[in-house]
Amino acid sequence: MPTIIKDLGLWFWRLVPANPILVRVVQSGGRRKRHLWIRLGYLSVMAIAVVIGIVLMQGGGSTGSLADFAKQATIVFKNVSLIQLGMVCVIAPIFAAAAITQEKDSQTYNILLSTPLTNGQIVLGSLLSRLFFVVALLVASIPLFCIIMVYGGVTGDKIMLAIAIAAATALLMGSIAISISVIKIGTGRTIFSFYLAIAVYLLAVYVLGSWSGLIPAESMPSPTGTQKMSWLAAFHPFLSMFVILGETPAPNWADVAHYGFPGKYLLAYPHYSYIVITCLASMTLLTISLGFVRRSAKEGEPTFLSRVFGGRTLAAGSNPGESNDDETTSADARSKPPRTVSKNPIAWRESVTSAAAGGGKASRIFLVAAGSLIAIGLLVAHLGGQITTAELQQWIYGVVVVEFGITLFVATTAAATSMTREKESNTLELILATPLTSSNVITGKTWGLIWAAGPMLLVPYFTVLLFVLTDLFRGRLFDQNVAIVNPEALLTLPVMFLAFTAFACMIGLKSSIKSKRTMGAVFTAAGVIAIVMAGTSICVYAIKGSGDAFQLTSAFMPLTPITACHIAISPMNALTDGLSGATPNLGQCRVIALIATMCSALIYFFVGWYLRNDMVRSYDMTIRKQMA
Repeated sequence: MPTIIKDLGLWFWRLVPANPILVRVVQSGGRRKRHLWIRLGYLSVMAIAVVIGIVLMQGGGSTGSLADFAKQATIVFKNVSLIQLGMVCVIAPIFAAAAITQEKDSQTYNILLSTPLTNGQIVLGSLLSRLFFVVALLVASIPLFCIIMVYGGVTGDKIMLAIAIAAATALLMGSIAISISVIKIGTGRTIFSFYLAIAVYLLAVYVLGSWSGLIPAESMPSPTGTQKMSWLAAFHPFLSMFVILGETPAPNWADVAHYGFPGKYLLAYPHYSYIVITCLASMTLLTISLGFVRRSAKEGEPTFLSRVFGGRTLAAGSNPGESNDDETTSADARSKPPRTVSKNPIAWRESVTSAAAGGGKASRIFLVAAGSLIAIGLLVAHLGGQITTAELQQWIYGVVVVEFGITLFVATTAAATSMTREKESNTLELILATPLTSSNVITGKTWGLIWAAGPMLLVPYFTVLLFVLTDLFRGRLFDQNVAIVNPEALLTLPVMFLAFTAFACMIGLKSSIKSKRTMGAVFTAAGVIAIVMAGTSICVYAIKGSGDAFQLTSAFMPLTPITACHIAISPMNALTDGLSGATPNLGQCRVIALIATMCSALIYFFVGWYLRNDMVRSYDMTIRKQMA
């Protein structure tokens, strides 16, 4: 018995604490300046959020009582917790996606498979080495939460649950990334599809969480709000976090006990259920991926299934891997008709050969079809009386924002990987050897981005167009009291979405030229876009919360595409949400919003054009300096 315990302890020691991959990545990563800057940026954002919250808490709105401090500290804790979870949802996929694919990029994966390391050591070492940095960030934020505890209103169990939700989310994303990397090794489209799937899931489930059909009758709103908990709270990190923060309180155990297992647990304890579900899903994915670690190294070898289902048979006496139809293949190659290349070879390669990132044609077709079906489903539900006009406007706003968010994510990521993909696949040297100028390359890459994101921009436009035509046929298009969507949305939304998407593409393409690795380019581009959207949104909501200056609010809401979408679809809700007082003059506000949207779009177009010209001027110097 002692011998068995000793062997098990030695096995576990080699599997996790002394895992060579874990030790190597942690030791080397701790010395990298890039990881230092990531940690510094993360803690800086958290610290700034805490400091601003405390300053506002002690400002003019505070009476100085302990009860008031506790109430304000609860609000600060809520904001900081949501910021932390949002940053984890961005950082964790970026760290996890390159877990095993990075070995393939550096041509060391086959060497890794030839070592005595077991499949479990390879999988767990790659996963834990990436999660180590995320967990270190979460642990480093605990002192900031303790500062908030000093003012009261926040307990230690809420802090631990908020950190546990973030850690469970990072674990699940890392497990999914490891499974994808092991089962299908790849970099460009594989990692991009992973990013896209995460973004679609987070946005789509969050919107579905507000559907009344998924809200149980036992759910009650919080004392300070009207939102109720959804059945999906146990399957979404932000919905679970809202339960912990008291925004959507969970029903009592006795009220939901009649649902049986597991429904009563999902409703009474959605935050604990989310942690358990993510851990079980992660263990399942890791267990499945163990069987695929060394399977990829045997690709091309004949197997029993390949022989049964018509795999390529080997000629008698020939070696494995050698084909006996070389003459036929060469004849087919000689008779294959040539392709007609357009004036810009880079643009032709990006569009015709699907070299541009974007999840592939199948993913884009799926997103277009799904968005169209959702819009048609909402229209049918409204015509059938199941959704009121006010609820339909909120649904249209949510759906359009999700569709544009996915498109923006696709465009930004595709732009950020356009040049790093050439560097990692060693095809950039071939481009440099051609007579193509920097203008040809940048223009070609731009057309590739248009090919990737262009069709997806039609989805939100189709959604808005469908309901505008519905109002037109029902004779209430120009009646602002009963119209579903204002007609000017057909002009303002596509212009604003196109301008901001072009701006995001130029930001991503510029970061792709300056960065040597995909992870750095994606992280930089996503960070810049997030800062721009967060900064403009703060300005908009600060002006909106200052009073009943509806004209000024209408002029500033188009600064960001999210608020521009809100005021274009439902101006009354956009202007009066959270405010009480006079009713705005909708006609005047709509005209101001229309002019402001065109001005904002012009600004984004101008900035994008400036970035494009700057890339053309500095392309040769930047790229050749990296290649030197």
